[in-house]
Amino acid sequence: MDSTLATYPVDSLFVSGTLCLDRSLENLPPSGYGQGNILFTILCIASLMAVIVMLKRFVNIFPSLMACLIRWKEAINLEASVKLTRDRNITAGVMIMPFCLTASFFNLYSPSYMDSLEDNLRLLVVIGVFAAYLLLRRMLDWMMASYNAVPRKNYGTACRSSYNFFILTSLVMLALGGILEFIGVNPDVTRQVLIWLLGGSYILSIVRKTQIFASYCSLLQAFLYLCALEIAPTGILIASGIVF
Repeated sequence: MDSTLATYPVDSLFVSGTLCLDRSLENLPPSGYGQGNILFTILCIASLMAVIVMLKRFVNIFPSLMACLIRWKEAINLEASVKLTRDRNITAGVMIMPFCLTASFFNLYSPSYMDSLEDNLRLLVVIGVFAAYLLLRRMLDWMMASYNAVPRKNYGTACRSSYNFFILTSLVMLALGGILEFIGVNPDVTRQVLIWLLGGSYILSIVRKTQIFASYCSLLQAFLYLCALEIAPTGILIASGIVF
């Protein structure tokens, strides 16, 4: 048995009225992500304040977002309203940071080179990788816009349809991850649940985007759009988490 776990008489713990504890316990690492992590705490507070400020906008667009899960034409109806489109786009931008915080907290993106990084650096890597992923998607959107198989307005509707799923998925991830963490579910189980949630939402997003494209062009052209706009950037993101 480890000597630090040995049993001693109660009176031997007190010397001149002072409680003497084993100093080896002082070297134990803190439990939980983010204890003493100022950056994580600051970003969480800032994200919470931003979500609270955006709450009214989210309530306004929530029925339209839920409708987009059921029918692809609802994405077109949403885009027809300037106010709803503006609120949706702003809300999607606000949800980027909460999404990155959730992904970092539950290690949803964890290539091997990140194992030795401290919490602050891991969080910055996740934010940087996701920012690069969004930038790549934006560049591909701009490049493929010149391929005139789909009218420009409808092309924009299809590209921005992923915003609808991103907002809902981010909110569900926050709620579900928080509940599982609170009730003490194994972190690996929580991680797998959130990954499956992300995968299911992404597949549904691709299906809806395909339906929008296919309503204006052939199925083959719609598939080529998806290869450039979805499969290529997401494949690079997944590969970066596996290879490195």
